Amino acid sequence: MKNQIGSLRLIVSGMLAGTALCSMPALAQDAAGASDGVGGDIVVTASKRTSSTIQDTPIAVQALGGDSLKEKGAVDFADFYRSIPALNVQDEGPGDKRYVIRGINAAGAGTVGLYLDETVITGENSQDGGGQAPDVKLFDIDRVEVLKGPQGTTFGASSMAGTMRYITKKADPDGGVNGYFQSALRATKGAALGMQSDGAVNIPIVKGVFAVRASGFYADLPGWIDNKFENGANAEKSKAGRITARLQATPDLTVDVTAMYQDVHQDAKNYYNLQDYSGAALPRDYQADEVRSPYDDKSEIYNATVNYKQSYGTFTGTVSRFVRDTGFTRDASLAADSFFGLDYSDEGRSALVQKKHRRVDSGELRFASDFGGPIQVLVGGFFQNENRFYHSSWPTADAQGNITADSDMLLDRTVDTRIKERALFGELSYKFLDNLTFTAGARLFDFKLSQLSTSLVAAGGGAGSGAGNMLHAKDNGVIGRFNLAWKVSDQVNTYVQVAQGYRSGGTNDPTAAEIAGVTIPEGYGSDSLWNYEWGVKTTLLDRKLFLNGALYYIDWSDIQVSQQATSGTVSFSYTGNGGKATVKGAEVTLEARPVAGLDINVSGNYNVAELSEDNPIVATGRKGDRIPYVPKLTGAASVDYTTFVDALGLDASFGANVSYQGSSATKFNATIDNYQKLDSYWMVGLRAGINKAPWSLNLNVSNLFNDRTTINYNEIVPGLYPLGYYTNRPRTVSLSGMVKF
Repeated sequence: MKNQIGSLRLIVSGMLAGTALCSMPALAQDAAGASDGVGGDIVVTASKRTSSTIQDTPIAVQALGGDSLKEKGAVDFADFYRSIPALNVQDEGPGDKRYVIRGINAAGAGTVGLYLDETVITGENSQDGGGQAPDVKLFDIDRVEVLKGPQGTTFGASSMAGTMRYITKKADPDGGVNGYFQSALRATKGAALGMQSDGAVNIPIVKGVFAVRASGFYADLPGWIDNKFENGANAEKSKAGRITARLQATPDLTVDVTAMYQDVHQDAKNYYNLQDYSGAALPRDYQADEVRSPYDDKSEIYNATVNYKQSYGTFTGTVSRFVRDTGFTRDASLAADSFFGLDYSDEGRSALVQKKHRRVDSGELRFASDFGGPIQVLVGGFFQNENRFYHSSWPTADAQGNITADSDMLLDRTVDTRIKERALFGELSYKFLDNLTFTAGARLFDFKLSQLSTSLVAAGGGAGSGAGNMLHAKDNGVIGRFNLAWKVSDQVNTYVQVAQGYRSGGTNDPTAAEIAGVTIPEGYGSDSLWNYEWGVKTTLLDRKLFLNGALYYIDWSDIQVSQQATSGTVSFSYTGNGGKATVKGAEVTLEARPVAGLDINVSGNYNVAELSEDNPIVATGRKGDRIPYVPKLTGAASVDYTTFVDALGLDASFGANVSYQGSSATKFNATIDNYQKLDSYWMVGLRAGINKAPWSLNLNVSNLFNDRTTINYNEIVPGLYPLGYYTNRPRTVSLSGMVKF
């Protein structure tokens, strides 16, 4: 393994040397993007000003084509993130992930902005763990864009590390009736046979004027983890539907409307335990829970976008609503035994039930110029109104692990939150020479939060209540971005960028802590960072070789961190502000097309993300501690070959991929409760397919060698509960057939 790691380091170092240590963003290209780009480059809209290919966009952006993702059997984020340098995840299963870009990972709100087209779906900053992003299912997707580094001037507060955008396929009034249908059988080691289907149809209602596109997704993926209530308890059932409509009112005026619904359900999460609650050994892939622990995640997305093009620029207006309802249940029997003296297998059998309702209304009006001279501008205004209602209860359960109407309530807590955010943003670009452009941007923001929380506790025959708490937080300021782009030649583009990112502060919920006699701070402040970056993008050997890379340095201040307060017997976690951190990193991607049909990709990221000073509470983090869940080294490589088979009159394709995730840890250092090490691991996949239009058939194998390295831990109360282990999904084989019409 050491030799393998050393080899990967050598590859990364060699590529960086090959670019004279010029940094540049990663590139992912495929046949799916050829029709949308120039010479195979995928076209992206990362700047919000104009569409351009990846190679011509002077920021660190990578894109994955939707058709390519489909051919590789990708269902959601977990199936593609390893192929993108500097993108990692804190993974606890479907709908329960924190995305990490370039080592920026912390408590509180998500650090990566998440969008479906123009709709904000970023993970919220909420109680008992925030930042959990919804898992968008990859059906009828045009592409996925990953923008690295702060994108705050154009995308707002929670894009301090970067932004991910799922771009869906739109209704096409100019096309005929067309679409696709795909169905797949999926076999996961240790689980029963599952299936997944999706499809879409485009219908022009008035040719050239109005069209509707409808698409849908369904997956029944049996689980591989058992508990005392059922086998395969972590099975996932998902369904989703989306309908879009486009009105081409005039050649210059386009109106797009989208409505989407997604529902994800699991009877249990993806972790297993090695011991039960009495300390007895359990078989592999078995949960110790005494109570059923289902998870539900339902999302609704609505958007209307208007584009009005003129010779001097484009006006865009967009309004969206994002509604998400999650229900999470976790066993709390041992906690009832410890805190209230109730037998965990009898009257203490109980669960912590957390239900969250979130509604985000947002809108933006912007103008992107297309002037004839050297000056270009982007100006706009943004609003976001967010309502959240969080209900956390602690009911008892019956002998079958069910929570019933007769269940006793050990704790009941509600938190009602209102957020208003307003912003003005703009960028000014000036082309000094035909090949030299300077861009300066800024965002003026105003953020206000109010929170009302109440708690009621009744356990062990006693009762008490916590008075309601009304808390407020606000923040305002200006952040900036500066970019100098130099088109050295038709083959080489380079840029230097300095960009600022920020996250607003927030409030803690003190009501439950007060009942237990624990005092926690009412709130915490914002954190911010500066990202300094040098990038190069090269297109070589008559477009047979693409070599891109990036060098970056990040200075991060007032990090939002998880801390704990105690009464001596009971501890409560809360969010506070830590000290400073730095991230020093390099990323590189190589794509080679030496002969027709052969595509070779190699990518890697190396960074050192660590505290540069002690946290104010030294025990929670010391200078030199690495940022949690951030490996120093990640890498990926793939080979794909497509050829025409004369004897059969069809295209045949073959592929293999491998990825490496370096080691990391769950906390800053080993003196902190819940600290666990996460070992490094390799993942290998294979694929083969045949295509004879309009039919295609694909066979995919992921996690070929069934690597079960632990990627996260489930810990409710440190030292009280047996550890829960999240691992990579076991080896999965899928056979899919698709027809296009």
